[in-house]
Amino acid sequence: MELSNDVILKKVLRYCAYQDRCTQEVRNKLATFDMPDSEKAKILKLLVDEGYLDDERYASTFVRSKIHLKKWGVNKIKMALRMKGISDETIKNALSEIDPNIYREELVKVLKTKKINESDPYKRKAKLAQYAMQKGYEPGLVWEVIKSIV
Repeated sequence: MELSNDVILKKVLRYCAYQDRCTQEVRNKLATFDMPDSEKAKILKLLVDEGYLDDERYASTFVRSKIHLKKWGVNKIKMALRMKGISDETIKNALSEIDPNIYREELVKVLKTKKINESDPYKRKAKLAQYAMQKGYEPGLVWEVIKSIV
C-alpha cells in the first residue's frame, strides 16, 4: 500500500512532535517511505520552516540531557552528535552552554558512586579514571578530580 504525501507528512510531523529530532534522523525516517527525493526535500524544508526541526535546539537539548541524566562527558557527547550528522560548529555552540562547575559536580558524582573492589589505591584510582574516561570525561579533569576526592 502506497501512502500519499499528506499521510507521510502527518507521520513525520508526529515523529518530530514526539521529541526533538535532528535532520539526519528525519532523513532516515523519510528514507523508509517510497517517495521521490524532491518530495522528501520539500518535507524537510517545511519542517525546518515550521520549527519542527532545528539542529541547534536538538544539540543543546542532547547535551543537557546526556550530562544530567546519562552522566556523559564532553568527548562522548561530541562523538554521539557527530554520528548524528550535527555540524562541528553547532556542537561547539551547544557545548559552550555547559556550566563548568555543574559539569565538574557531575564528574564527582560519577566517581563517588562507582563501586570498585580494589585494595591497591593506585589500581583503584586507575580503574576510576578509566571508567570516567569511558563515559567521555577529559583525562586531565578526571585526574584532577580523582586527586581531590580520593
